[in-house]
Amino acid sequence: MSTISNAINAYQALSKAVTLENTASTDPAATDHAASSFASVLKDATKTSINTMKNAENETAAAIAGKADIREVVAAVTNAELTLQTVVNVRDKVISAYNDIIRMPV
Repeated sequence: MSTISNAINAYQALSKAVTLENTASTDPAATDHAASSFASVLKDATKTSINTMKNAENETAAAIAGKADIREVVAAVTNAELTLQTVVNVRDKVISAYNDIIRMPV
């Protein structure tokens, strides 16, 4: 159930950022707010990713101690794996965009 709520929270945060970004494109005064909002979206996404990884570690430790169901462990580890793949893909896109910017003629 927490996976669904994490996805809903991430979608809501992204939706707010997109709304603010659209407002910023029409209102120059909103640029600072949109930039700080984008930073907060990244910060929230990072916290969520870290919490997902910690949850998988805790579930695995609980399973080793015999206190967790194997289905819960598999779900937590799968969720952590998907989160890690997403983080790696975003990182690769950021690096690619940075490299494209560096290659631009001045």
